[in-house]
Amino acid sequence: MPTATTFFSKPPDSVSERDEARFFGQLKTGNDTFKRTAPGRLAKMDRWLIQLLALAEDRPEDVLDIGISSGVTTLEMAHALENAGALPRITGMDRSLSAMLVDVGARCRVLAEPNGHILQYDVVGRAIQPWVRRFDYCNGMILVRAMLHLSLDRRARARLRQGLGTPVALVSPRVSSNRAITLIESDITVCDERLRGRFDLVRAANILNQHYFSRADLERAVTNVRSYLRGPGAWLLILRTNEDGEHHASLMRMDPRGQLGVVGRYGKGSEVEAMFAG
Repeated sequence: MPTATTFFSKPPDSVSERDEARFFGQLKTGNDTFKRTAPGRLAKMDRWLIQLLALAEDRPEDVLDIGISSGVTTLEMAHALENAGALPRITGMDRSLSAMLVDVGARCRVLAEPNGHILQYDVVGRAIQPWVRRFDYCNGMILVRAMLHLSLDRRARARLRQGLGTPVALVSPRVSSNRAITLIESDITVCDERLRGRFDLVRAANILNQHYFSRADLERAVTNVRSYLRGPGAWLLILRTNEDGEHHASLMRMDPRGQLGVVGRYGKGSEVEAMFAG
């Protein structure tokens, strides 16, 4: 796996999709989720969305993509919409989109979130994940990770408090260099006034589900997402990909009364569809 130092020092057009998937797939964020992604993961959903938009003869201009992870699927959606004749302005939103590369001495660097949560150790040019795997108890890596935690974490946090480190964007370099995509850090459970009533199309992919959030947090998230729609005629795509790779999605549209109705379902539809329709 490439170190953060190596990954972020490469020109965007020289980073392969394989390297992106390997790098981001090993980053475990402070809310205990991975930034795993894969090229073409939502390609079927992009084609399905564009077909339904074409039937309605609509081309959304302002698009919000929520929970973008590394941003690869956001970039693919942008290309799909452009190929269909749209020229959308896309805002990519995620709870964690920034990090710091911190030099902690002895040829060691740490990739950390601004709050100090460690994402990766770079020890003499070798990438080591801070999170523990079951196999670590067998091969002795549990001790290595514990030693790194004791020796580097406190030093990294101290330097972060001093404002030391190099800021990096936790997204694909192809996304951060794309002028049509704006990135914004925001928590879906907290209403972001910057986003209210702005978007013709909102996509929430693999983020709104009954296992990830408590009921109260899920209700807050649903209220917030709904408030980001521009108004009558705006679209909402909510989807979830199961472990077997099957997609279940609902495409909804706001009517003149401000109510969201289902335009189409893929698979079994979204498990939280009723919360938006209610």
